[in-house]
Amino acid sequence: MLHKILSRFFFVFVGLFILSVPFPHPYMPDIAGWLHPIFEGLVKWTGAHLLNIHHPYTTQLVSDSTGLYIHLLILSIISTIISLGWALLEKTNRNNEKFFYWFFVVISYYLALQLFDYGFSKIFKWQFYLPEPNTLFITMGNTQRDLLYWSTMGLSRPYTIFVGTMEVLAALLLLFKRTRLTGALFAFFVLSNVVAINFCYDISVKIFSCFLLLLCSSIIAPDASRLFSFFICKKTRPQSVEVVAYASARSKRLYQFIKAFVIAYMLFSTLSVYFKTNNFNDDKAARPLFHGAYDVIVFVNNGDTLAPLLTDTTRWRRVFVHRQGYFITQDMQDNMQDYSLLIDTIQRNFILERDGDTQLFKLNYEQYPDSSLRLSGTIDKDSLWMKLKPIDIKKLPALQNEFNWTIDN
Repeated sequence: MLHKILSRFFFVFVGLFILSVPFPHPYMPDIAGWLHPIFEGLVKWTGAHLLNIHHPYTTQLVSDSTGLYIHLLILSIISTIISLGWALLEKTNRNNEKFFYWFFVVISYYLALQLFDYGFSKIFKWQFYLPEPNTLFITMGNTQRDLLYWSTMGLSRPYTIFVGTMEVLAALLLLFKRTRLTGALFAFFVLSNVVAINFCYDISVKIFSCFLLLLCSSIIAPDASRLFSFFICKKTRPQSVEVVAYASARSKRLYQFIKAFVIAYMLFSTLSVYFKTNNFNDDKAARPLFHGAYDVIVFVNNGDTLAPLLTDTTRWRRVFVHRQGYFITQDMQDNMQDYSLLIDTIQRNFILERDGDTQLFKLNYEQYPDSSLRLSGTIDKDSLWMKLKPIDIKKLPALQNEFNWTIDN
């Protein structure tokens, strides 16, 4: 009875998690998005009336949010009720082997889809992208651990390709019955590393990565005793007989056709974004106008030319243009200030907006033949005039593609 209840609890919980936690994917129905209002409403009600949470918190079902933790509690309660009722009301001791067989097929394909998504995003450098210019000029001690890890991974394309290839390989093995156990073992070790990184570097995908690791474990679980006998006791045991997926030649052909179509559709949905953008290496993707880092050579504030003194918090030391539309300043003590950036190429203006501030600032720009910039305008009632010299960030040591077999120079 305990085994029946636990197996049905797992089935209900996993099914509800997949159907309720959003993971949008191109060309695939977003069922979780459709059910979002219902589950978010349950989260708000549970937080207010059962858990007595009155301070503001994120109710959205995104990984590591308070709302998602409350949602897990709700799913656990619902799954417990359904699994108890399912086990107790099942009058006959029916063989549900075929039902659970197909359930494990579904979660294997779901896991493979996630691994395809994460794997290809690493291979094409969409996940661990090249650090932005401002990130390259933040000292290590002033960098948050998650950004530090992200930046370190982004500096090495060969390593990200290797990691991504391991995830794609695990996904491919999960799609076929004969290699499913091997794929699950492979994915288990890959995702164990991912979970450890997320916890140790405080990367906010902890819950979702743990859920994927749970799926790996569930696929391995039926063969756990056989694996223990082989690796620990050095004894071989025959594999348990699996449910035949087809009973005739016609049903076999239909099954193979559906399977090929589903796999092709998964790959199409995953890879379409790269073909659509024609971006198969984000390190070499086009960057916006003026993207890069600049040294402030001359800085005039309200008519006074300020010397580059490290004690001066008014003078800018560097300026950065971020690819996602940000204008970032760095003062002489390395403090940074972000502004949302819109470039008006007709009036030759940088239109800046500070976070939490409705006021817009304009800096007129002029670009010289040597790619240096002149900026002038007013920010916080201070009249500014400055000359910027571009920094060739490709010459920074972190961006060199050097490789040495020996320590000799």
